[in-house]
Amino acid sequence: MNYDMMSDEDIIRDIAQRVERLRISHQIKESSICEATGISQKTLYNFKKGATGFSLRYFIRLLRSIDEIDRLQLMFPETDEYRPRGGNSSELAKRVRDKRSVDRGFVWGDEK
Repeated sequence: MNYDMMSDEDIIRDIAQRVERLRISHQIKESSICEATGISQKTLYNFKKGATGFSLRYFIRLLRSIDEIDRLQLMFPETDEYRPRGGNSSELAKRVRDKRSVDRGFVWGDEK
């Protein structure tokens, strides 16, 4: 599935369909999920249809309720490739700044 060419709603529907297939494969009823996560049937229905936003907190609860929380680690694997300014991988940058133009030194303001 190529998410680059899909709308946000289509991506939500695709993710919801994948979660639904996992739920069915684990043979868990929707009512059990709603009870375990604290979300309503209507909210779960809207999530599956891509009709509304679904909080990340509820998504995490949903994955926990079908025993698939480890899938989040697959989405964001840890990597040792990032090395800010040649340092080791444990030294992460504290912020990201805009690229600045070259400093030309002090200017009085009346130079052209």
